[in-house]
Amino acid sequence: MTQLPPRPILAFDARAHATGIGRYSEQLLGGIRASLPGIEIWCVAHPAHGRKLAACADRVIPSSAAMYSVTAQATIPGLVRGATLLHCPHYDIPVLYPGHMSVTIHDVTHLVDPSFRNTLKSRVFAKSLLKLAVAKARRIITISQYSKRMILEHVGGNESKIAVIHRYASPVFAPMVSDEAKEIVQRSLNLTENFFLFVGSPKPSKNLPVLFEAFRLLESEHPRTELVIIGKDKKNEPSLRALAMRLKIDRRLRWIDSVSDEILRACYAAAEATILPSRQEGFGLPVLESMACGTPVICANAASLPEVAGDSGLLFDPSSPQDCKAQMLRILESPQLRDELQKKGIVRAREFDADRAVAEHTRLFLELLAA
Repeated sequence: MTQLPPRPILAFDARAHATGIGRYSEQLLGGIRASLPGIEIWCVAHPAHGRKLAACADRVIPSSAAMYSVTAQATIPGLVRGATLLHCPHYDIPVLYPGHMSVTIHDVTHLVDPSFRNTLKSRVFAKSLLKLAVAKARRIITISQYSKRMILEHVGGNESKIAVIHRYASPVFAPMVSDEAKEIVQRSLNLTENFFLFVGSPKPSKNLPVLFEAFRLLESEHPRTELVIIGKDKKNEPSLRALAMRLKIDRRLRWIDSVSDEILRACYAAAEATILPSRQEGFGLPVLESMACGTPVICANAASLPEVAGDSGLLFDPSSPQDCKAQMLRILESPQLRDELQKKGIVRAREFDADRAVAEHTRLFLELLAA
């Protein structure tokens, strides 16, 4: 049995709260709290979100330091001084931290996606931090085999240090009767028409222009169908809204910044299908959440998406609006296909087991805490 030092301390940098990384952190902290009863857990969190994480930690350490900031680099090492192990669920590691560290690298989108890789932020900041994270961390967790390959190809490092632990859908995402779901989204969001759904921050790597063009092509045959976008990105949204106006689809687009998980479940269940047209994804959690709700998935044949969807989703060429539109049309015009994908998706989502993922994280942390 692994011998641990007296009351070892696992510190967790949970400052990233309003992103997919934030959802990952909340899931992981909730899971390992019960799995590590002999471990003291510290959680570094923004003051506005500390209360939400208090149930997962013995000590919440407030920090207003922004992600990827000089302030964070200067203050985080002192805030977690005395911890046995610091885990960073992102590559924004405190580079001067002298203690043992592990890191989760979800993706290397800033290095591989055309919209990011030639920017100053990518060349100087992202690549430097990623290389430091890979070099300094005793173990690296990533969330798909695709991301592991990209880390090794574009950052380097020791393959034996990298553990792939897949994401999983929260238990709240489960099948719902379609009529009930449609009643909820009509009452809560005023969604009264049939719709396709996109969930995620509309960053350039999400490839929404291809989805918009596909929707324009579809609209001539199904003029009452809407496209619902749940997620926000202040930087990119204005240009996307302008594109929607040029394509004359703006009246059939619904923009929703955020919703609760309960309402999101209803949105998945009420949608004709969930669409992820991304060029780059480290995992693609909406694929899993949608399948868990019994809703078909249409996703790009790119990055990690085929790994997650398996044979339970419809894939399309991410450079082809025509291909995307063809898959949307199949969903609308083939109830038999839709029913088949619903059943296969529910089974597929169950393969990404929460208990197994928590157990794999727990085992890794215990090994590091005992080292």
